[in-house]
Amino acid sequence: MGYKNYIFDLYGTLVDIESDEHSLKLWKKLAGLYACYGAVYKPKELRKAFVRMDKEEREKISARTGTKYPESRLEIVFWRLLLEAPEGEHTNARQKGTGRRSPGRSTWSEFMANAFRVLSRTKLELYPGTIETLQKLRENGCRVFLLSNCQAIFTRPEIEILGLTPCFDKMYLSSDFGMMKPDPAFLETLIQEEGLLKEETVMVGNELRSDIAIAHSCGVDGILLSPGTPKKERKGNAIYSISDLLTTNL
Repeated sequence: MGYKNYIFDLYGTLVDIESDEHSLKLWKKLAGLYACYGAVYKPKELRKAFVRMDKEEREKISARTGTKYPESRLEIVFWRLLLEAPEGEHTNARQKGTGRRSPGRSTWSEFMANAFRVLSRTKLELYPGTIETLQKLRENGCRVFLLSNCQAIFTRPEIEILGLTPCFDKMYLSSDFGMMKPDPAFLETLIQEEGLLKEETVMVGNELRSDIAIAHSCGVDGILLSPGTPKKERKGNAIYSISDLLTTNL
């Protein structure tokens, strides 16, 4: 294999995931949790406030850094949803800080972010051969990194649950950096911090407009991997299995 450094996308590349973050059932459950702490929302109101606050947080980051692809930290959004709930009797009781209505910020934010993820998620599993391939790459002397558009607060637990943590030399998660693929600065940060040579590095992902686009913007080779494609739809010599990285002359 010619590459010494492999940078992988996560969801849709290594991990098969399905979720529905727009489902009214999800927001009914989340509204129920908020109500327990005095923040009373109707499900649709909560969903609308979430979208608005997430947008506001992204706009703040963009104004501060200049990135065209800002990434918020959802734990901030979930905390704001608690503090900025519509005024009312329950809200006033919460603001007085009585009993369970006054949770700690970090505890509340982590709990709500993971509740949001677990309640919206219907599938989470590795594509076949993922761990074996990553381990083999490292055994062959390659360095393996993760560059993912995701929320670290619930993606790190998912990575741990799936047993992927030991497979990477280091993980770069967008919410930790305030920017997302395809912003070239995201990949350039990894390359510079890890001291990688671009000619020895490849980006592996499942999306042309983020994974392959960021690779080309930074002068790095890109490999389009589409593990979820049904066999009857596969064509030519494209790579549809992560295990192909070990059998193809790459």
